[in-house]
Amino acid sequence: MAQTSTIAQLAPAVGQRLQDDTFVFWLEQFEVYAALAEGISEAMLILGRPQVQFNLPVILQPNVCWQPMPANCLALVDVRLAGRRLNKTTLRSMDVLCASWSSNWESDRAAQPARWFPVGLSMFGVHPAPLQPIQVDVTAITYPIQTAWPPSGAEQSPFEVNFDQALQMAATAYCRQKEGGQDAEEGMPMYQAFLEICQRMSGIQDRCDSLVWTRSLGAPTAPSGVSHR
Repeated sequence: MAQTSTIAQLAPAVGQRLQDDTFVFWLEQFEVYAALAEGISEAMLILGRPQVQFNLPVILQPNVCWQPMPANCLALVDVRLAGRRLNKTTLRSMDVLCASWSSNWESDRAAQPARWFPVGLSMFGVHPAPLQPIQVDVTAITYPIQTAWPPSGAEQSPFEVNFDQALQMAATAYCRQKEGGQDAEEGMPMYQAFLEICQRMSGIQDRCDSLVWTRSLGAPTAPSGVSHR
């Protein structure tokens, strides 16, 4: 099992980057720990790793296609019914591209759903809607920090220690935003370095699909540069 660090173990290096080793100006728990938690969460969103397979039953509500997100799930990756994967699609495909059902597909009912699709962070959809409550198993990305604010420092980073420096750079950049002006500008190169590491890590990680994350700042002025392997 890969070695990982706690937020408290990551914090001293952030203090050094802020030139505040004893945390006089930046509050260690309320600002530095919180910034590290933000960096961990952002890296999780970018990389989609690690994933945790839920073995606890998730019961689909009958006669509705819209289903609430299971507790402690950030995003679903896979849905299985009796060991069989349901086809993953998108809400747009349900409305626009798929021609096997009409525009009122939300009214479709069947004994078992055949496909599922993500809907934001609080729900997901299945089609057709099951006639009876039915149990499925999901693969999901969980929230990396599940404790109440402020972080205690005992929270564990889900990433191996080789990624610690990237998290510390992200936290430093977040803390420098406190001052604005020149300090914020000086933090941007560290944030860019964090994004570059995330981009490279997304390319070498075992991905569920062919998309490789592409970093971008500001409003897009051209088609997305997301690359495919």
